[in-house]
Amino acid sequence: MGARLLNKIAVVTGGSRGIGRQTCIELATEGANVAVVAGRDLESARQTVCEIEALGRRAIALQVDVRDKLQVDRMVTDVVGEFDRIDILVNNAGGGGVGKPLHELTVEQWDNAFALNTRSTFLCSAAVARQMIAQGSGGSIINVAGASAHRNYAGYGAYGPSKAAVISMTKQACIEWAPYEIRVNGVSPGPVRDPDSGWQEREPILAEEVSRLPLGRAGTRREIARTIVFLASEDGGFITGQMIVVDGGGLNTWYLTGTIRSGEKKPFWGKD
Repeated sequence: MGARLLNKIAVVTGGSRGIGRQTCIELATEGANVAVVAGRDLESARQTVCEIEALGRRAIALQVDVRDKLQVDRMVTDVVGEFDRIDILVNNAGGGGVGKPLHELTVEQWDNAFALNTRSTFLCSAAVARQMIAQGSGGSIINVAGASAHRNYAGYGAYGPSKAAVISMTKQACIEWAPYEIRVNGVSPGPVRDPDSGWQEREPILAEEVSRLPLGRAGTRREIARTIVFLASEDGGFITGQMIVVDGGGLNTWYLTGTIRSGEKKPFWGKD
């Protein structure tokens, strides 16, 4: 077990599954105590708590709708009540990737994507930042926004813009909270074969994406989580306002999957 985050208090939204769950484990491995925040799957969050406690660290499971300001404010109150402070926030909760182009999206689908990805990040970041400012000891906030935040995919008209907004918010928060020694960064995962993400259902597309990566393989949850730990620790102490892309070099390529190729009669989301 490491000690880069010894006795730090971390909050991880979307912490019950996938990258979020692995992040909770990696934070605890480095000595942090963790609040595991789940939207729906509280039982999985409790299982993650058990794993953290087995590492000799403290943890609590919380069920929070991160789109709801009252619930987010209560989350901060509950964490501070249990641990006395908050040092690290990982905004990992998100979703809303409806497979439709812009002109077919309903207003409700658009709003839902922005609520899950952008509003939730704003609410959690602002609430935790207020707590960190009151503590007077700085902190680290890490936002998770995948490849769609940097490069648009045809047919996902709301998801990409809602994640791109998280990048802008990260940079805005970096400027505003730096005087309080609060660092704000982000991590952008590329293709990950995560058993909790349902990747098997999109394996043909994922396999093509992976084949175009310079490194030629999918990433792992641990590789993403360890990058988050680095940004949360003093090893990343002079880094703020940055999005670290962990994608095997994929941002330097152009995926044909998900684009409308020259001369095609139909977009990729059309049925045969």
